[in-house]
Amino acid sequence: MVDATLEATGKKSFRHYEFLIFSIAAFVGKSALLIRLPYRPAAENAFYTTMLLVMFYLYFRFRYKLTPPTIIVFCLGAAVGVDVMGNYLQLYGTQFGPVQYDEFSHFLGSAFALVPAMWLVRATTKRFGHNLPLDFIAFISVAITFSFCAYYEILELWDELFWGDFERLHGSHDSANDLQYDLAGIIAAALVSSLVYKLADRRRQNE
Repeated sequence: MVDATLEATGKKSFRHYEFLIFSIAAFVGKSALLIRLPYRPAAENAFYTTMLLVMFYLYFRFRYKLTPPTIIVFCLGAAVGVDVMGNYLQLYGTQFGPVQYDEFSHFLGSAFALVPAMWLVRATTKRFGHNLPLDFIAFISVAITFSFCAYYEILELWDELFWGDFERLHGSHDSANDLQYDLAGIIAAALVSSLVYKLADRRRQNE
């Protein structure tokens, strides 16, 4: 009995550290993608993004038996794609409807990023036996996604400080303005995602 308990604890500990290593590798990989993103060829950005998506899909599909839905993979790619396409089509610095394209891309890109973050928090907590309230999952997902958005602004600063061959921060209000559109997009996506999950859960209960 004790041996079985120790074995189970050991497996849980290994799985914990394995997930930590995967998270660090994904974080470093995403950081490497975002550094100099606007000044890298679109095909190269697409290649790096695809590699990260494949790593994400295969890890959760075969290690945790969690199959990311197509919409989740799409949103992960689209969160980067909005930025890549804006640079490829030279839309930055131009008016895009009522806002600048930079503001639009931060709103939409962050909204796309919230969707996989919320799916991941919801799916993994359920897999580990924690049935968290949906509103709490939405709150955690918003906090995580907004933290990554803030980190992206730091990466832009590092681009200027350590490479110095181009400008990524345009004026004293650039980062704060970007973050407010990030937050708006994240909250909008969290509200829509929460509604979709609630409707799906209600339909499942009625079946």
